[in-house]
Amino acid sequence: MPSNNPWSVQAIIDRIERENRQAADTEPPSNEPATVGYSVRGLWSCYSDPGELTAAQAHIAMQLHLECGVDTCLVRGRARTALVASGRMILDPRAARTPPTARRSLFTLLRATVFGYSTLLFGGRHALR
Repeated sequence: MPSNNPWSVQAIIDRIERENRQAADTEPPSNEPATVGYSVRGLWSCYSDPGELTAAQAHIAMQLHLECGVDTCLVRGRARTALVASGRMILDPRAARTPPTARRSLFTLLRATVFGYSTLLFGGRHALR
């Protein structure tokens, strides 16, 4: 007895098979060979430069360094660059922007000038500020 319920087990299995067939039809062929057990040598330390990464290695590196920032971790930065270059990651336009530089207020500049000259002329602990 066929069921029209979209949440039935058979309906879910049919949908997954249909999506897999569509993904296989639309996915471009990969130029890199499919291998099992990707090398993760050099990916553990945030401070070591792993060199050029394949898309599969970059994916593993991103998973290993989930808590790291792209700016502070060399491995995660290389992995993001490799994934963007291979087309597997698309950056949001906001990620490419550089943050605006903080402008000093007039009061900050005046205070630095006054305390800077007073320290130069009179000496004292104002040099620590």
